[in-house]
Amino acid sequence: MITYTVHPVNPQRRYIEATARICKYEGGIAVYPTDTVYGIGAALSNVKGIERIGRLLQKDNRRLFSFICSDFSQMSNYVHLSNAHFKLMKRYLPGPYTFILPATHLVPKKISPKRKTVGVRIPDCPTVIDLVTLLGEPLANTSVNLPGSFRGNPDEVRDAVLNEVDVMLDAGQLDDPTGSTIIDLTNDIPEVIRSGKGVWNE
Repeated sequence: MITYTVHPVNPQRRYIEATARICKYEGGIAVYPTDTVYGIGAALSNVKGIERIGRLLQKDNRRLFSFICSDFSQMSNYVHLSNAHFKLMKRYLPGPYTFILPATHLVPKKISPKRKTVGVRIPDCPTVIDLVTLLGEPLANTSVNLPGSFRGNPDEVRDAVLNEVDVMLDAGQLDDPTGSTIIDLTNDIPEVIRSGKGVWNE
């Protein structure tokens, strides 16, 4: 596994470019920081990488795919986003929240074979946002399979994913490594599926 040590606020462009190449064109999987915990993912068009992550998820059905998007414009290609949803989500994103919305036809069946919904995120984290922006498409993302605060420790993460991923963006220890707050927006009233790092005030 290749490891790039990146500045958490101003990540080095050459490392982001190298990681984007691996997880978009070379069938690779990357691990990267977010504003919650370290995640594992591949570019949405990287079929081989998606299949590899899918095999990991079959071993642990508590972990699901979500999409990390660079902005709302990109997000709107993959979920049906009403004006009301947009206004609500804009109050919380970028931030430590995952919103579940109806998926569009652009969401691959390998990611959502039975569900007609998908979770979407815009993290408040320069490293992963720079990566997704450079990819020009979302990261199909899941969490690193570690307990609690270990998911924010790059040394623990590196040891856990050595045999699973091809490249790691190491931004150091993450503050308060807690999973995102998950909000289901598929019904009339938003429903908190999981309380996490993000405070929900609705």
